[in-house]
Amino acid sequence: MGLHIGIVGAGFVGRVHVEAMLGQTDVDRISVADSDPTALETIARDYPTKRAEADHRALLDDPSVDVVDICLPHDLHHPVVLEAFAAGKHVIADKPIANTLPEADDMIAAADDAGCRFYVALNQRFLPCHQRIRQLLADGYIGAPSLATLTVVGDERPRMGRPGHWKGSWHRAGGGALADSGTHIVDLAHDWFGLPTAVECHLARHVIEAPEKADDTAVLILAYPGLTVSLAVGYVSGGQPWSETRSMWGESGAIHVRLEAAEPLDAWLDGEQVPQHVEHDPDWWPWSVERGLVHAVDAIAHDRDFAVTPADARAALRTIRAAYVAADEGQRILMAEYEGVER
Repeated sequence: MGLHIGIVGAGFVGRVHVEAMLGQTDVDRISVADSDPTALETIARDYPTKRAEADHRALLDDPSVDVVDICLPHDLHHPVVLEAFAAGKHVIADKPIANTLPEADDMIAAADDAGCRFYVALNQRFLPCHQRIRQLLADGYIGAPSLATLTVVGDERPRMGRPGHWKGSWHRAGGGALADSGTHIVDLAHDWFGLPTAVECHLARHVIEAPEKADDTAVLILAYPGLTVSLAVGYVSGGQPWSETRSMWGESGAIHVRLEAAEPLDAWLDGEQVPQHVEHDPDWWPWSVERGLVHAVDAIAHDRDFAVTPADARAALRTIRAAYVAADEGQRILMAEYEGVER
């Protein structure tokens, strides 16, 4: 018999997770919980769910639920993950792992104590173009890289600009654009280049007026020996659809990615353009979520290793929290000296 997945959160992300779980051979049943009756009624109507509950604890108390998939605002990851491990459930959680490093450490320790699996959905690692980049860099395809840029530009103003909404708030989201979408590109930089030696950061709030909201614009510099990586996240699109790019330049070549393109990957070697055809869907975000969740379910069902570990998710959070300190203090943060305490 396949797994019974309990999805906590019936909002936009929860719907994508339900769709990704449907049809997986290792998933037998899907139940959903959400305190919003309208969202819960809608998702229960649109999808073949086993149960629809207003309180997520009903899923935790159900012995038939094997895995709890948490699709909640950032500040709720920590308490609900701990509840799930206390109930003996395996856990899938949307990114980021938590808002603070102590919270992340609590969650990782709770998984170990419970003997349960813990997967954080850093889904961009599962895009074939990103996996090809990792392999090209490991193979030395462009020689030693010296410069890389990773960008995210999209319009989150409808949610982030709404007073009282959790999106982009300091208290509930742990920050703005950097804490949210920045998690993905920081994790990609770690995957491709390793952990940085130092971090610099500039944050701004150019268009969001609600006083409790954090950055809508972030520029982050990650320092490595012989390599500088620049990451930029902006939640102002100017009418342009969501766009994400990655570029890197090395001794003998370059690699470029534009995720919204049908052919996303472009490479150059010794002055010549070299085709790099990879499987891709220009509607890449739900596709990448599905690919990551298929991997997670397979690993849980068959006791296989995760390609992305809770330690990876913690490392991305650590770099982002160090970046917020760097921006607040207006100075470079040496990662070897950063202990995860925000001042």
